[in-house]
Amino acid sequence: MPLKHYLLLLVGCQAWAVGWAYHGCPRECTCSRASQVECTGAHIMVVPTPLPWNAVSLQILNTHITELNESPFLNISALIALRIEKNELSHIAPSAFHNLGSLRYLSLANNKLQVLPISLFQGLDNLESLLLSSNQLVHIQPTHFTRFSNLKELQLHGNHLEFIPDGAFDHLVGLVKLNLGKNRLTHLSPRVFQHLSNLQVLRLYENRISDIPMGCFDGLGNLQELALQQNQISMLSPGLFHNNRNLQKLYLSNNHISQLPSGIFMQLPQLNRLTLFGNSLKELAPGIFGPMHNLRELWLYDNHIASLPDNVFSSLRQLQVLVLSHNQISYISPDAFNGLVEMRELSLHTNVLQELDGSVFRTLANLQNISLQNNRLRQLPGNIFANTIELMTLQLQNNRLENLPLGIFDHLGKLCELQLYDNPWRCDSDILPLHNWLLLNKARLGTDTPPVCFSPANVRGQSLIIIDVNVVVSSVQGSVVPEVSTHPETPSYSDTTCVSSTTDFNSLTTTETTDSRDTGGMTQAQSRLTVAAIVIGIIALACSLAACICCCFCKKRSHAVLMQMKAPNEC
Repeated sequence: MPLKHYLLLLVGCQAWAVGWAYHGCPRECTCSRASQVECTGAHIMVVPTPLPWNAVSLQILNTHITELNESPFLNISALIALRIEKNELSHIAPSAFHNLGSLRYLSLANNKLQVLPISLFQGLDNLESLLLSSNQLVHIQPTHFTRFSNLKELQLHGNHLEFIPDGAFDHLVGLVKLNLGKNRLTHLSPRVFQHLSNLQVLRLYENRISDIPMGCFDGLGNLQELALQQNQISMLSPGLFHNNRNLQKLYLSNNHISQLPSGIFMQLPQLNRLTLFGNSLKELAPGIFGPMHNLRELWLYDNHIASLPDNVFSSLRQLQVLVLSHNQISYISPDAFNGLVEMRELSLHTNVLQELDGSVFRTLANLQNISLQNNRLRQLPGNIFANTIELMTLQLQNNRLENLPLGIFDHLGKLCELQLYDNPWRCDSDILPLHNWLLLNKARLGTDTPPVCFSPANVRGQSLIIIDVNVVVSSVQGSVVPEVSTHPETPSYSDTTCVSSTTDFNSLTTTETTDSRDTGGMTQAQSRLTVAAIVIGIIALACSLAACICCCFCKKRSHAVLMQMKAPNEC
């Protein structure tokens, strides 16, 4: 027989085999020519048969299957990935997976499993990922995982585990990710993780752990993420993390920690994210956070911190986000923020600050967003923002400010959003500089509630931006000192952003009021004032348009939302 006939016969046999496998797909499932099978639906009560012999991926999802009997996957030994998720599965026969020696990925998540047979995973020597999360498992045994030398990922979160016995993970020498979150663990054995030298991610969040024994994490030299948030931890041992020099993310939020021991973070040079919010911290000792030259984010909100001493963050030279809101801070030392040369976001809102030193922000040359709302600030130094020339967002609402110093915003050329509402602004003659600045920079106030006058009583509730302060001042003066001026009528300026301090109004004489009138019936002085008012109005309009364009450009770059609210749960 010619060679080409042999080739045609071979191709025909292969096509027949593929077609047979494809058409052998159970009617409850869908099968692709890529050897992927998916069986879905509440009408499925048992594992469909026969399954295509060449299947490499099988998914059984959202069915009413309650148990797996002996060897339900006997004819699909080439299977690589098996997902049996979101079913009613509560019982699995010990030999259910014994024929799946090629399996690399096995997920039994979101079922109703309470007990795992001891020999259930026997023979799965090539398994790399095992997902047992969101079941009802009460305990695990070391014998469950004895032959998993290739396992990289083990997910056990969302079960009812109360204790992890010693030796449970001793054979998982290649494990990279272990999730034990959302269980009922109350304590940890010092030796439970000692053989997991390759582990990079360990998650223990949302348990009931109250104490972590010294040495518990000593064997985790390659650990990069440690999640301990939402437990009941009240105390940390001084050397708890000293052998975790590769740690990059440490989550300690929402515990009962009241004090940080000296040197607790000294051996964490790679740390870039640290969360401590939702604890009971009362003070921060200088040097407690150093040296951590890679730390980018430090979250300390929702504690009981009362003051910030000098140089408390001086070792965090790469820090970009510092969140100190919702504390009880009443005093910030002038040198508290020394060293924070890369700071971008600073949140100090919802504290009890009454005053700030004029030099407190002098080292924050790269600061872009700062929130100071919901404090008790009565006044601000005129030079407080002199060095924060990159500032884009400034929140000062809901304080006790009655006025602001002249020129306080002059250095903030990139300012895009300024919040000033809910302050008791006093709209007398001293408010004129702020009023005029706001008039020229209305676009920077955003679309929120504008600042309104609190006093005098006759203008309470009126917008600080549009109110005619000159009329208010004249009205108040007229009601307090009802004397008739002996001087002739003097001109009223609609914009007083630049008034020479050398002007001597007492030198005006009555002879200046007898200037010849023009054809419109106005004196030359009145004509000049009219022209000046028109010019000033045009300049104000141009400045407002420029501010609008600047604000639109800057808002695309700003991410100040971070400073206005709490961050969501990090894991």
